[in-house]
Amino acid sequence: MTDKKTFGSFIKVKRTEKNYSQKDLAELLFVTEGAVSKWERGVSYPDITLITDICRVLDISEHELITSSTDTDVRKMKHEARKFRVIRNTWFWIPTISYAVALLTCFICNLAVNRTLSWFFIVSAALLCAYSFIPTFTSFFKTKKLLVFTVTSFSSICLLLYTCAAYTNTLFWFPTACNGILIGYTLLFLPILLSKTRIRNFRFIISFVLMFIFTLSLLYSIHIWQPFMLTPAIKVTCYGFVPVLLCGIICMLRFDTYIKAGVCTLLSTLTYYFTGHIVNHLFDLTENHYEVNFYNWEQCSNGNVLFIIVASLILVSAIFIAIGAYRIRKSR
Repeated sequence: MTDKKTFGSFIKVKRTEKNYSQKDLAELLFVTEGAVSKWERGVSYPDITLITDICRVLDISEHELITSSTDTDVRKMKHEARKFRVIRNTWFWIPTISYAVALLTCFICNLAVNRTLSWFFIVSAALLCAYSFIPTFTSFFKTKKLLVFTVTSFSSICLLLYTCAAYTNTLFWFPTACNGILIGYTLLFLPILLSKTRIRNFRFIISFVLMFIFTLSLLYSIHIWQPFMLTPAIKVTCYGFVPVLLCGIICMLRFDTYIKAGVCTLLSTLTYYFTGHIVNHLFDLTENHYEVNFYNWEQCSNGNVLFIIVASLILVSAIFIAIGAYRIRKSR
C-alpha cells in the first residue's frame, strides 16, 4: 500500500467525486467521522475489513484503493462493457417491443374487419420469422448460439411457409420449399457446427452426403406435384455429386497439398466438360452446343470457349501435380 498521505488524498478525491461529506462517508461505512478524517489527513489506514465496503461505496477497485491511483484501463473496460450491455439490451428490446405492438395491432384489425382471425396467422408467423433473425432467440441462451440460431430460424421459415400454404390451400409445394431451404442450411451451417465436434475431420463429407440425400428428396417432392423425367434427373444429380464427394475424400488424405489440389481440379474439370454430353444422353437431346471448330467461331463459340477453359484448367492441375511431386522428391 502507498504512504498514508497519498492514500488519504486519494480517498478525499474519490469522496469528493461522489459528493459525499466526511460524515456521509462515515455513515455509509458505519465508522466515525473522525476515522474518515484521520484517513484523509494521512494519520492512519482504515481497518482491512473495510476495504471491500470502501471500494463499493466509492465505486473503485481494490487495486485502485491499494495503489491510491485510478486504473484507467480497467475503468475503460468497465465503461465499454456497460456500453455494450446498453447496446445489446437496446438491440433486444426495441425490436421485441415493435414486434409485440405490430402483432397486437394486426390482431385487433383482423378481428375488427373480418370478425375472425384469418390473415393474422400469416402476420404472426412472419413476425416470428423476423424475430428469429433480429434480435434472434439466441438472446435466451448462453451457449451453442449458432445451433440455436440455425434451428430457430429454419423452423420459423418453415412455419411461415406452412401458414401461407395452408391459408391459400396449396400445401403441395410446402415440402419442396422446406427441402430447398434445408439444402441451403446444410451447406451454410452444418460444416461450422460439425467443426466443434469429434467428427470435425469428416464434416465436409457428412455435409455433402446429406446435401445429396436432401437433393434427391427435393427431386421426389417436385415430381409428386409436377411430374418430369425423374430417373434421368437422379442420374444427373449423382453425376454431379460423386466428384464432389471424391474431392472431399481426397482432401482428407494425408498427402501433398499441391497434388490434392491438382487431382481435385482435374476431376472437377473433366466432370464439367462432360456434363453437357451426359445431359444430352440422359434426356435424349440431339442439340450439340459443344462442337469445337476454331475455324467457325460463329456457330461453335460455346464449344471453343469450353475447350479453352478445360484445357487451361487441365494445365493448371498438371502444374499443381508437378509442384507436389517436386516437393515430395525434394523432401526425400
